[in-house]
Amino acid sequence: MTIGRMARLACLLIATSSLTAQAQLAIVPANPTPLDTVRLRYMHVGCTNPDSVRLSQAANLISVQVDRTFFPDCGTVAGYFEDFTLGRLPTGEYDVQLAVNPPPPTLGPTLLVGPVHLTVGALPPTGSAHPHENFEDMWWNPHESGWALNVFQSGEKLLLVWVTYDTDGRPTWFFVPSGAWSRDSASVLHFSGAVYRTQGPPWSGTFDPAVVTVTAVGTADFVPRGSSNAQFSYTIGNVSASKGIERLRF
Repeated sequence: MTIGRMARLACLLIATSSLTAQAQLAIVPANPTPLDTVRLRYMHVGCTNPDSVRLSQAANLISVQVDRTFFPDCGTVAGYFEDFTLGRLPTGEYDVQLAVNPPPPTLGPTLLVGPVHLTVGALPPTGSAHPHENFEDMWWNPHESGWALNVFQSGEKLLLVWVTYDTDGRPTWFFVPSGAWSRDSASVLHFSGAVYRTQGPPWSGTFDPAVVTVTAVGTADFVPRGSSNAQFSYTIGNVSASKGIERLRF
């Protein structure tokens, strides 16, 4: 082996060790249930190619493979990370590892990171005031095209964003940043919370956070009717209504 080749190999090993030391894995969310879409967070220096991600599972070992890339220069950003989607997992214990391959067709070592342990908790008992389904989606009424309810979910927590029209026919939106699950006297599951409206600077100008206002305007109630249909009821000011909605399919 020539001196030049040995020097290149030594530099490669040092770089690999440096990457290993700086790389870190985390599970997001940290304590998932079967309702959550689980992601593997890779905090590192460098960039990977999103078109190269491969996911496999053998027993309770989940493996993610991805290729390094040279551009764009994303790795110099402080606190940079990439999330790789593992999906929704059944209750159980898992180990997750990441293999970062050299950029094709270059030669070099594969960087192995992990494994990191993952525990997916159990669902609550049937009949409790907790959901057993993930309702994250865009919901709409197909007979009333033009408005929609966007539901975001983490565990059993929901955030609702309602895009609709005001009394003058202008586009507007409301949001429910938090709420609580409960069951009524008929044991029907409800998610209820306060509705807010925000106002702020127009998109066409410079954003000024000082002019953003958040105002409570009413209440809303989201009632699942199975996994793909729901009833959305609301009171905004002195107006109350209830709409049947379903997941938007496209």
